[in-house]
Amino acid sequence: MATLYHVVRSTISWPVHNREASLLLAPAVLLLGIFFFVPLSGLLSLSLLDPGPTFAHYQEFLGNPTNWIILARTFALATKVTLICLLLGYPLAYWIVSARTWFAGALLLAVVLPFFTSYLVRTYAWMVLLGRFGVINQLLMATGLTERPVDLIYNQFSVLVAMVYILMPYTVLVLISVMKGIPYSLTRAAASLGASAAQNFWRVFFPLSAPGVIAAGLLVFVFALGFYITPVLLGGPNTMILPMQIDSYVNGTLNWPLAATAATVLLAITLVLYSISNHFVDSERLLSSNQGTAHSAGHTARHSTSTYIQLVDFVTALVRGVGHGIRFPAGIGRSWECLAPGRKLLRGLSLLLVAFLVSPILIIVPISFSSSRFLDFPPPGLSLQWYQAYFTSAAWVSATWESLGVGIAVACLSLAIGSAAAMALVRGSPRMRRIGYQLLLAPMIVPSIVNAVALYFLFARLHLINTSFALVTAHSIGAVPLVVLIVAASLQSQNIRLEYAAASLGASRVVTIWRIVLPLIRPALIVAGFFAFLSSFDEVMLSLYMSGPDTTTLPIKMWSGIREEITPTIAAVSSLLIAFTIVIYAGVAIFRQAGERRAKQVR
Repeated sequence: MATLYHVVRSTISWPVHNREASLLLAPAVLLLGIFFFVPLSGLLSLSLLDPGPTFAHYQEFLGNPTNWIILARTFALATKVTLICLLLGYPLAYWIVSARTWFAGALLLAVVLPFFTSYLVRTYAWMVLLGRFGVINQLLMATGLTERPVDLIYNQFSVLVAMVYILMPYTVLVLISVMKGIPYSLTRAAASLGASAAQNFWRVFFPLSAPGVIAAGLLVFVFALGFYITPVLLGGPNTMILPMQIDSYVNGTLNWPLAATAATVLLAITLVLYSISNHFVDSERLLSSNQGTAHSAGHTARHSTSTYIQLVDFVTALVRGVGHGIRFPAGIGRSWECLAPGRKLLRGLSLLLVAFLVSPILIIVPISFSSSRFLDFPPPGLSLQWYQAYFTSAAWVSATWESLGVGIAVACLSLAIGSAAAMALVRGSPRMRRIGYQLLLAPMIVPSIVNAVALYFLFARLHLINTSFALVTAHSIGAVPLVVLIVAASLQSQNIRLEYAAASLGASRVVTIWRIVLPLIRPALIVAGFFAFLSSFDEVMLSLYMSGPDTTTLPIKMWSGIREEITPTIAAVSSLLIAFTIVIYAGVAIFRQAGERRAKQVR
């Protein structure tokens, strides 16, 4: 009892003794507390307290064999996507880290380009590629491999391919962040002690990159569990997964308690997996900085290397024993030695993966200039009619302006809230950083379908659906964590002695932040604002539940266009979005480089 009293007392007294951190964290606490944690609590209460305290909804959901089939299908699909992303993404990440600077930059661009491309555009690209008369079927029939179109779409295969395509950049980027934190001196020391290239990789490099493999795998698995848009557009009757079932309860049968129950089950599974990932990988260190990444890698490796090395030694001894017991021709032995490093296989797989990531986007642009009303590739002729159809359509233009307005509002709001929270976390105590990161990053972990349903239940009762307030608020919940990550990483790399020097010369804390801190992190603020705007401009799931006839955004207009009638107008809009993203990204890069040069001059 005394312990509980001290905990409550310290919690209450903390804001009094940490006024600066309290003021900086207050906006983020209010936003996420009211519009994220409260709706999730309402979701849980609806599943347990409607119409009174009861477990009947859970009994109904878990007692239905169909729901268990859907759960199993959801887990199986997420597992397949995760394994494929890791098996293909690890060689590419390893090649990017070990390649020359200019070539590594080209490979990284191929990874980042799909990452910055609209979610709907990427899904639409695979509809064009895998369609019954799509690019792949045309290629198969032209080469004589098949006489009639193959069913490549509206099945589990198309969903699997598109999900791997969408989640692959996350896998590669997380792996790169960890691999770059591995000191090169360790592998060089192993080579100087006589270790072969294979031994150097399996006994030194791979164990140190294990935290990245775990983090990337769990991240992709959690994201795959909450996928909704791709399975709906590319799947068929046999691809019903849990997020689709939740949506059918909300909009189909209008069974809100059962929808809340299914969403709570998905949320519980996600939180369990996230807790497991935290047990193996320190999320705050992994996401904060490269130094933290290296420390986390070494920390995890120290716990798991001994068992792993014993396994590697056992397999090596087994292979050697088999090799000594079986006599191979000398030519085969020399060929095996040449193939042992696996460099040709590594680079071959990586180049195929690069083509896999880039080709869908490149195919969309020519189709947007087609003179045909169908998605023919190559186009039979060139025409600007589909761009004309976009610019002369009041519905398309109105949706574009709505997305721009909401995106700018979200960028400004989340930049102010997220930057303040990042300052409080970076300059706060280790315990506050650990707790703060877990809470502020929660919207990135919770599946978007769960967040959308929870907010929908809240805003529907408040009659706020179909308002700009609902859109801006919902989008800001997902944008604030992005801003926190980017700004916090920049703050950690700044010299805190400059702030101490300003304070010693009589500058107030507000003046120090305004005149010293903000100019130094201006490049990070620009990048964070870009990511916040892009996340809002591309948001589909939350917009489906928050928008209405008066607040139709561009992704919602594209969503309805793709589902009703696939025409090259969607390709024209997709091409414009790709160009828009590239222009903004280039502008942000220029401003960031200029800001970094000014910051170096200040230092």
